[in-house]
Amino acid sequence: MPAMGKASDRLSSELEMSERRRLQLKRSRALLDLDSGEMSQWVMVDLMTLVLAFFIMLYASRPELPSFAQMPRKSEAAAVKEKTRTFPDNRKILHAENGLKEAGTRLRQVWTGMDSQGNSVQVRADRIVLVIGEEISFEPGRADLLEPIKIPLEKVAQFIDREYVYRVIVSGHTDDTPIHTRQFPSNWELSLARAFGVAKFLLDRGVDPYRMSVEGFGAFDPVADNGTPSGRQANRRVEITLLKGLNKRG
Repeated sequence: MPAMGKASDRLSSELEMSERRRLQLKRSRALLDLDSGEMSQWVMVDLMTLVLAFFIMLYASRPELPSFAQMPRKSEAAAVKEKTRTFPDNRKILHAENGLKEAGTRLRQVWTGMDSQGNSVQVRADRIVLVIGEEISFEPGRADLLEPIKIPLEKVAQFIDREYVYRVIVSGHTDDTPIHTRQFPSNWELSLARAFGVAKFLLDRGVDPYRMSVEGFGAFDPVADNGTPSGRQANRRVEITLLKGLNKRG
């Protein structure tokens, strides 16, 4: 290294100069008979000169740090990988949406003939929702499943059992007509009891309980205006929601 060569030359020069001073001092002492105190001062000067030259040589031999321009930059492949990790792949999103649509189509085939009387299969952004109206599923103010809904629900249970990638949420809903009976003091209890009745029916037909949860909304999640008979009828429903994701044991 050029710096190393310069430091070595300088050290040699300093050593040579120090040797000359020592010889001159020796002659001077012989001629002038200098005292020991002055001699010690010259020796100390020589030692400090040698130490300084030593540290200069160490500084010159240190490894050079890379400049900013020489520092490694993030490769194009790493940048693409980071972008993929940070932002979801549009192809994956499209694949998930297509999967929901296909599953929704299969569920509609299972639910054939039940698309009237407030019943429907809806495919939303990230879920499939099966809406079961009150007219063929429950008597007014009751939570016992009627016979006409049991055969279609058995097919739904088989479908859910096959579609194991979906979590299942069963939610009950009512209109805002007050109810106050010994069994159901309010619409909260009625909506939850209806949701539990549907969920238990599915569980008894083999649906994994670890995939399922039950909710009761009472009259507080309407889909229509409670000011009309048709609106109240639409609000009296049970929804089976299939949501893609891990179950509790996953």
